[in-house]
Amino acid sequence: MPDTIRGKKVTIFQTLRENFLKKIGGIQMIRKSKNTNRKKHEQGFVLVIGVILMGFLLLLALPFMGQLSAENRLTDKSFKSCAALSLAEAGVERAVWELNFGDITTWDGDAALRTMTITSFQTPSGKVVGDIEIKVHNPETKTPLVEATGLLSYSDSALMAKATRVELEEVKYDPWNFAVFGDDDVNFSSAAEVDSYDSTDGPYGGTNVGAEGDVGTNGDLLGCIDLCPNAKIFGDAVSGPGSDPESVIITQGNSYIDGEKKSLDEEKPMPSVIPPEGLAFMGGYNLGVGDVGMINASGEYTSFILGSNSTVTITSDVILYITGDFTMSSNSQLNIADGVSVTIYLGGTFNQSSNSQINNLSQDPTKLLILGTDSFNGTMTWNSNTDFYGAVYVPRAHVDFRSNIDFYGSIIANTFEFNSNARFHYDRALAGLKRDDMEGLPYGIKSWQEELAPVLIAK
Repeated sequence: MPDTIRGKKVTIFQTLRENFLKKIGGIQMIRKSKNTNRKKHEQGFVLVIGVILMGFLLLLALPFMGQLSAENRLTDKSFKSCAALSLAEAGVERAVWELNFGDITTWDGDAALRTMTITSFQTPSGKVVGDIEIKVHNPETKTPLVEATGLLSYSDSALMAKATRVELEEVKYDPWNFAVFGDDDVNFSSAAEVDSYDSTDGPYGGTNVGAEGDVGTNGDLLGCIDLCPNAKIFGDAVSGPGSDPESVIITQGNSYIDGEKKSLDEEKPMPSVIPPEGLAFMGGYNLGVGDVGMINASGEYTSFILGSNSTVTITSDVILYITGDFTMSSNSQLNIADGVSVTIYLGGTFNQSSNSQINNLSQDPTKLLILGTDSFNGTMTWNSNTDFYGAVYVPRAHVDFRSNIDFYGSIIANTFEFNSNARFHYDRALAGLKRDDMEGLPYGIKSWQEELAPVLIAK
């Protein structure tokens, strides 16, 4: 083939190839342009959808955020209300402590109302919580009323206040929670015995005999409880707080303690007895030899003396306050009728001669109570020749129990000496017999009332 013809064919082929490539390139350019436009369109659509979705979520979130803000405010108010109440309760506790152990007369006010304000009350870490306002109405009576208010900052313009109102009353004292208790010491001679029973279950004996005849003392020195040979305590022997009972409680010969030797956790209080006021004044009561008498009304006596072989019977529930001598001569009798309750306050001396008798005919120790005032501080000598049923509380006196009789009840004294062969039966029913005729009894809470809702007050 000639070169000319061959050259023309090559040229035509190249031309066709170039044209074809141009067409292909154009198509690709068009496709590329379309793809770019499509992507831009899709991106714009996604952006619109995103904006719409965010707007919808924002609409949903706004009420929730409002609710969350309200809950935060409510939580803050509740927290500050609790803090204000805690401050008020702290104010009550301060007032009770001041009444029981401090001197509330140092507070502002008078016998009708005493007040105190504690500003910038702090936590142990030193953080200031708020203020406390305390009012004590009738602080010198048996039933004071305490009002305490806790105050703390709630906002720039308001204070949160929470108040508490508490009625107090003197806590009644239970003197007879031991069979025998001596403030300083207790001594048992040979063969003396102590056990227990419960008069509410019937008379002593048989199955009504127990081992709760506890003997105790506030003393903490060697021999504060001393048991001579063959003396027996069917109960615990308790020495004073902080003492080592194994070291200070002495047991000799065949003496025996059925319970534990232990020490008090805290000192047993021995409050003074307050005699009643307003009793009719009776002067001196004096029965001569062989005389017979009767008492059926309460009264205050300067003395109470029964001559030999004389007899007096108490026929009604009475309270007798004897400021001077209480003396029972030999073979005299003081009878308490069955079912009658008698309380005798002693302010002078007490002496029973041999064979004299105090007959509690109900045989219920809770029916005969003998209480000694602070002026009754000598020796209370027992020489009775008959079983005794009663409870004795003479916190300043020494009791010398010389009788070979059975004593049913309880004796609380400054010091106590139990002579040979005496038998002592503690009546557990006396443990629940509380008294309010004691001096300086602590205050306890009678009723507690707090403000139902906190109060906001302007600063």
